[in-house]
Amino acid sequence: MDIISRIYHFDEQEFKKLLRKILKGERWLKVFLSDTHHGFTHGNQVRLACWKLMEKLNPGEKEKLSQAGKKICPSNSHQYAVVAVELAAIFHDCGRFNKDGQVVAKEQKSHHILSAKRARTFCEKIGLDIIVPDVVAAVLSHDFQSRALTPDLTPPKTIIGQIVQSSDQLGWFHPGSLSRTLDFSKTLGVSFYNPGLTLRERLNWRPETTKAVDALTVMLSQLFGPTDSKRFGIEFARKKVELYKIGLRNSIIKIAEQYGRKSEAEILIKAFQKRHA
Repeated sequence: MDIISRIYHFDEQEFKKLLRKILKGERWLKVFLSDTHHGFTHGNQVRLACWKLMEKLNPGEKEKLSQAGKKICPSNSHQYAVVAVELAAIFHDCGRFNKDGQVVAKEQKSHHILSAKRARTFCEKIGLDIIVPDVVAAVLSHDFQSRALTPDLTPPKTIIGQIVQSSDQLGWFHPGSLSRTLDFSKTLGVSFYNPGLTLRERLNWRPETTKAVDALTVMLSQLFGPTDSKRFGIEFARKKVELYKIGLRNSIIKIAEQYGRKSEAEILIKAFQKRHA
């Protein structure tokens, strides 16, 4: 059985085993495999979410995925397309960990570049050079939200990138996203609410900036961020994200209440709503 057919059937543990084998000696890998914020656990969750989206593609999207696979390789085209999606999903955030496995705030802005480099190395080492362009392109564009919010990034140009981007961006709106945001903020030494931040600083914060803001600002910027086709290239993802938004708003208020910041959160919600109206 060739490598593409084998990987196509891999489960979580098999992917972990292959990563350890191929990337043996890489210091960052140990942390990546154990981290629950942006490590393998998150990458695998995005991989599984990609599978779900691929099952929900509309006819036009299915045709695009089919053509993308045939462009990679005429034989086993579907497997090649799916594996490209899976590997991009697994590796998309691995660049958040530097070579020593440390998460450094100032390095987060360019994590997609290091993630793409590591994904390329992995694909080449297992003999899948043929999918490198699609995997690298998907990783580099996975964090795109809009021209205003992520001006240094470009939206995915292929259905493979759109599937990965849509699946990852849905994670911001998933009910479990808030605890993940809080945990990662603590890792970076960021509080839930910083009274020293001005409303202007909060409203003007962008995901690509290196300036740290509190977790509440990050949550609200995502809640009221764009949900158009540039950010969610898959139709089903655009519909699903709208279902998440009301519940996410209520969950943010509950968390703020636990921190004794309910009134501040409600005021900020109104300000963000007005800004994005």
